[in-house]
Amino acid sequence: MQDIQTTGGIFTEEIRRRVVLNICKVFDCKESDIEDIAPVQEGITNVVLSFKLNGGKYVYRHPGVGSEILVERGRETIMQKIVEDAGIDTTLVAMDVDEGWRIGRYIEHWDFDYSDLNDMVRAIMLLRRLHDAPCHIRWNFDVIAKAEAIKDKIDPEKYGHFPEFEEIKDRIYKLAEHAEHDGIKKCNIHGDARDVNFLINKEEIHLIDWEYGGYGDPGFDIGSYVCGGRHKLEDIDRILFTYYRHKPSDVQKRHFYAYIAITGWFYMHWTMLKLSKGQGVGLVKEQWYHFAKNMSIVALQMYGVAVPDGDLDKAMEALKECRLEDLSFLNHEIGICEAID
Repeated sequence: MQDIQTTGGIFTEEIRRRVVLNICKVFDCKESDIEDIAPVQEGITNVVLSFKLNGGKYVYRHPGVGSEILVERGRETIMQKIVEDAGIDTTLVAMDVDEGWRIGRYIEHWDFDYSDLNDMVRAIMLLRRLHDAPCHIRWNFDVIAKAEAIKDKIDPEKYGHFPEFEEIKDRIYKLAEHAEHDGIKKCNIHGDARDVNFLINKEEIHLIDWEYGGYGDPGFDIGSYVCGGRHKLEDIDRILFTYYRHKPSDVQKRHFYAYIAITGWFYMHWTMLKLSKGQGVGLVKEQWYHFAKNMSIVALQMYGVAVPDGDLDKAMEALKECRLEDLSFLNHEIGICEAID
């Protein structure tokens, strides 16, 4: 078998052998019983495969490049139990904490569409249900601390090549300090609530892959949802209205705006880690940078921090249209070639 490039990494013959071995252990079957192992082009943290066995279809997740730095598997296991009990994700069949692989039921679904109002409402209501769940995990997810931990794993020669990096960093750290005093309660969070992690059909919706889950700020979930798509400012306000079921207060709005920027900042570091290890991430890095750069300016102003009028006007215009900047030069600096949609 030739190596296959997937969005989450390279699917090699060695990975295939390990996948088959694990499937046989879980289901007590023979290799000849396993049919149609194929990469699923979803997600950019892991190599994701589908396979058929005894009339059923399943999804196998193999940890991707750098996931050992990004993910605490023990925490994921506990989160999986909480969300299974809450009916938020009932797809799990088996997982291995030490090796990081997971087998889940395959759910027939359509591609989640950020622009579809019905998809958005169902996803945001599912997040709200997660945030309201009474059973809390004891692991805190500090977004800024996690970004710093990722930074420490990146070759210094490949760190900080985003334009205006230090200026954005300064704004993000100020926002994190201000947001801490908004009185928004911490809760269970998913930490990567992007389109590829929502499995949706007419009857049900699941939120899968709890690798970044923990006890943290609900703004990180709304932030990862927003930063995962090309949302305009009016889209963001509609999302917040849906989340609260009413127009958010000024404090609530500034808090979630701040966390949209902080989330973009976190995933800028995730991008640099992936690039430093030779894996491209596609156009989504432009989205993460866009929200970190522009929303940090707008959110700071909402906290009463003075920002230059010209910068605020430019940021507002960029956010109103979700106008992205071309960052393909980052790939060239690191020596990565990838197709950009």
